[in-house]
Order: sequence, then structure tokens, then C-alpha cells
Amino acid sequence: MSGAVTLVMHSTDLAPIETPFGTFEGRPRDIVTLVDALPGFEDCRQFLLLSSPALEPLTCLQGLDASKPSFLVVDPRCVEPDYSCRLDDLQRRRLGATLDTPLLWLAIVRVADGGSTVNLRAPLVVNPERMRGLQLLAGHDDYDTNHPLG
Repeated sequence: MSGAVTLVMHSTDLAPIETPFGTFEGRPRDIVTLVDALPGFEDCRQFLLLSSPALEPLTCLQGLDASKPSFLVVDPRCVEPDYSCRLDDLQRRRLGATLDTPLLWLAIVRVADGGSTVNLRAPLVVNPERMRGLQLLAGHDDYDTNHPLG
């Protein structure tokens, strides 16, 4: 992977990570590898999940390649309590997940002056046991890409 930035530290070490949303402490165990790149960010497959009490319920998803894309994400159920999305068998296999594997669901937040929105149609799904993730890009038309946040 060209331009990749490797986070070098032991599994329990903390490292300060600068993002557009603040400075966070990052751990290698919080690195998610995407099985497919996010559209528009094809050179970045590794992202660090960063959280802080001041940011809750949002989490920062910080790219680790040279371009360092950074997103705010939120559990879609925080926005839409009845949110429901399913994985097919191929998607589960790609994540290394079984039907019993608890998954982390994240929706990308778009921060704008006129009001922030969240993309509920194309959530990110992470298998926290393997730290593998993917974005669901089709088949979830019941949800909006610009759902008002808050």
C-alpha cells in the first residue's frame, strides 16, 4: 500500500493522534482494516477508531495513510432507534464474522454549517474480534444519506 503510515508501538502503548476533531490517544488494537476502500479514499484501508468522553456519542475514524482522511461516526441507533440493517453471507465471510459475532455499526457524519447529517444508507460495519470492516453501499434504500443529526 503506497503512502501508508504505520503506527509503531506495543499493543498497550498510547500515542497522541492529531485529527481535525481534536487530539486523541490511539492504540494499535483500535486499528480497523477495511476489506474494500471507502469511495474517494481508495489508497486508505487502515483507520484508527478514536474516542473521548467529550466527543460522545461520536467517534473519530482517522485514516492512517499519507492523506489522513478523518471522519466522525456514530452508532446509527443513536440517530434512528429502530435502525436495522443486515449483512448477507458473503459480507459476513469477508469480515470473518459468524451469525453470532457481535458487530459494530457506524454511520458517517457530515459536518456542515447548515446542520450536520448522517449517512444511514451506507453504514460501516466492523467485526471487533478481527478489526475488519466494510462499508455497505447498496440494498439499504430505506434510509437516507443525509439524515439530520440531532
